[in-house]
Parts: sequence; structure tokens; C-alpha cells
Amino acid sequence: MSSNLISLTPDLRDLFARYWARIMPPDVPGDLTFPFFHLRSEGFWHFSPKSGKEGELDSRLKVRDNADGAYLDTALYELLRLREPRELLRSVLIETYFVPEARDALISQGTVNNEAYRYSEKLLKQNTEQAVREALKLEETYRPVREQGFRRAVVTAYLHCCALCEIRVQTIYGHTVVEAAHIKPWSVSHDDRPANGMALCRTCHWTFDEGLVRISPSYMIFTSAQLEGANNLPGYLTNLKGRRIILPSVEAYWPDSNSLKWHQKEIFRH
Repeated sequence: MSSNLISLTPDLRDLFARYWARIMPPDVPGDLTFPFFHLRSEGFWHFSPKSGKEGELDSRLKVRDNADGAYLDTALYELLRLREPRELLRSVLIETYFVPEARDALISQGTVNNEAYRYSEKLLKQNTEQAVREALKLEETYRPVREQGFRRAVVTAYLHCCALCEIRVQTIYGHTVVEAAHIKPWSVSHDDRPANGMALCRTCHWTFDEGLVRISPSYMIFTSAQLEGANNLPGYLTNLKGRRIILPSVEAYWPDSNSLKWHQKEIFRH
């Protein structure tokens, strides 16, 4: 914990959603703002209001909109910065508040989350050789870590925005409209660098994988004639042609030209 401020970030919502999905029925939605708000009654959890919003934190939705986050008592925060007390508290909480059948799932998900985060940070730091070695190792031992780490790296690089259609939607349940798409598939490239990926909404992801759109090395969007074939109603997809994709703020994460050329040659339907 590098800062005693816990914000309702997309990363935190995503992690909560992953834990929730491991132990709850699929038709029961989980909302991080519930525990985030109700922890205030425990005494060690304090809201950090946005400027001018000090008196507007009396409901869950108000906290979501008017708080920068929450912080812990200083003594507790300093204790949790140490690994041994942090792991002990985690173990006690799981054993106290969760039935035995859920405990192993939570511990397993926690391991995946930690390893995936470390892997995503390596990818974002662009240590290519190290990242490739780590990716191959993870593929052999624990594929979910590699896939979750790649997803976090790419979605983070694009700020949850679809590179093609520019849509960005995130729900209070931690769900985002975009996915992490490989340009040159993992099965061919073994390349999880953000430069071999793009954040795409589900429609654009499918359209790109099917070869109905391509991206030029200058990052312009081209569409296949098959997109507007007989009986097709492609809607907004036809408006993508001639537009430039949304690019990450860090140039090192921009789509790799060799990967784009491979996609044009091997996947795109002329």
C-alpha cells in the first residue's frame, strides 16, 4: 500500500468483481460501493471528501460521487504495510466471515490477482525480453494469471476506451465495455506486450478478429467490403472507415506496426 487513500478506481472495482464472481451466484450483482460505504461504521474507515463536498457523504451514491476515497486509521495503515500482519489479518477475516467452501476460492483468487498485477506491471514497463519469458512461464503454469495480467495492462493503457469506436462505459459493478484484444494472436506470437494489443469493445473486437476491419501502420481504420455485404446491417461500424484510432498517452504502447501488417496479411478480408 503506497498511499493511505483507497479510491473507487476501475482496478479496485474489477478486483472486487472477480472475488464476488468466485463465491456468489452469477445472477447476484456485486457492488463495491456497499462495503465501501458501510465500513464507515467500523471506526477505522474514514471518507476523504472532494473539495466542497464535506457534507454530502451520507449515502452510498453520494460517497461514490463526492469522495476521493477512504483512508484507514494511521496505526492500522502502518501495520498493513508490513506483509506478515497483512497476511494474518487477511487469513482471520476469511476464516471469520466466510464459510469453508468459499475460503479456498477466495485465497486462490487472491493469488491470481497478485500475480496478474505483477505481470501487468512488467508489461507496462516494457521490459520485452523479461515479459516474454514470464508469459511463457505463466502459460505453462497458470494461464489465468497471464490472461488477467494482459487484460489489465492493455485496458489500463487505453483508459478503458475502445481504440476504434471510442466508447467508454464502466458500471458500478466493476464491469467495463472494453476487452483486451491481441493484434497478433498469442497462439502465434506469444507476445503480451501492450503494443501487441488494443482495448476494444466486444463488437469491435469481434469485427477486428474476423478481419472486417484493419488498422494501417499510420493508425487509420480501413473496412472490408464484406462488412457491408448482402443482408448485413453494420450500423456504426461503417462510420469507422477513414478515422484514426484512439492511442494510449504512452507512445511505447501504440500498436506495433509489424503486428498490424501481420493482421492485414493473414486476417483482413479484402
